[in-house]
Amino acid sequence: MLRSAEMLGRRQFLYVSGALSLASFLPHRPAQASIARAVSLAELCRDSSQGLFGTALSVESVWEKVGGRRRIVSYTRLRVDERLASAGDGSELVVRTLGGQVGDVGQVVHGEALLLIGERALLFLEDAPEGVLRVTAMAQGHYPVRKDSSGELRLAPSPRLSELSGKGAVGDLVGRRPTDAGDLVRKAFRDAR
Repeated sequence: MLRSAEMLGRRQFLYVSGALSLASFLPHRPAQASIARAVSLAELCRDSSQGLFGTALSVESVWEKVGGRRRIVSYTRLRVDERLASAGDGSELVVRTLGGQVGDVGQVVHGEALLLIGERALLFLEDAPEGVLRVTAMAQGHYPVRKDSSGELRLAPSPRLSELSGKGAVGDLVGRRPTDAGDLVRKAFRDAR
């Protein structure tokens, strides 16, 4: 009886060793990351109901069903600092993004806009089918206003922006002063209508 158990163990060892040896001869493919298509400024303006500078005031994350799966969704309350183009009114609004933290569980959605509390940003917003606002083209519609190395305020890329194929709106807006970006966006909205 002991002898047959030893044989079974040896056979399994030989099968696993053979499979690993065979796998080493198979062609290897390098790992690849996803690349998103860059969205132009004209497309952002055409697809957005609002363009504005706003500051995130608070966030609430909850579990919801999205695309048939249970996901964490965040609702960020924004103060509207300056409207560039808008179908909306009011001094505050709520924007829905995917990901967030509920209790001990956090979900990160790469390529989604990350709205940080207290941070001013240029936002392109669209009406979602659920009756809420969302950031148009995810992170490509979100540009935080941050100080550069010389202390001057400039638009920065969204923290979770995916690698992009092409320049798009990100290339047009990142690095601009907020006033210059605002003028460019106002014109792009006028041209898109």
